[in-house]
Amino acid sequence: MGIGIVSYMGIQERARIARITVTASSSGADLHIWLQSSLSPQRSLRGIDTNFDGVINGADMTNEELFNAGVVNTYINGRNSTLKETSPWLERPLWSSDDPPPNGTINVTQPLSNQIKIVAREKNGLIVYEQIISSD
Repeated sequence: MGIGIVSYMGIQERARIARITVTASSSGADLHIWLQSSLSPQRSLRGIDTNFDGVINGADMTNEELFNAGVVNTYINGRNSTLKETSPWLERPLWSSDDPPPNGTINVTQPLSNQIKIVAREKNGLIVYEQIISSD
């Protein structure tokens, strides 16, 4: 019976790591589009679902508003507040821009105006995913 519990816990841990890795990886495409929109010369265009309600309409930010509010802050706020995503290990929001990043979260920062960095950490702080997104 003891071996079964240990195996189950190992599988559960791998599933948590896979969840945070896939979530971080799939956010890269979203964040790239958000970054490009915020840098677009079409400042008054609303082309991103910035409030995460599933539709692009007058309630969403224009490209200029997104730039001014910050892509990272807007994205993290929406994922944590609207979608209510939490860490698979700990009772905390999944998304962070804190420095240093909390364990068990996906950390998103914008080191340059045209660059976003995504780093996912498992519960002990080991990096399980890292990506840098750039827009010209």
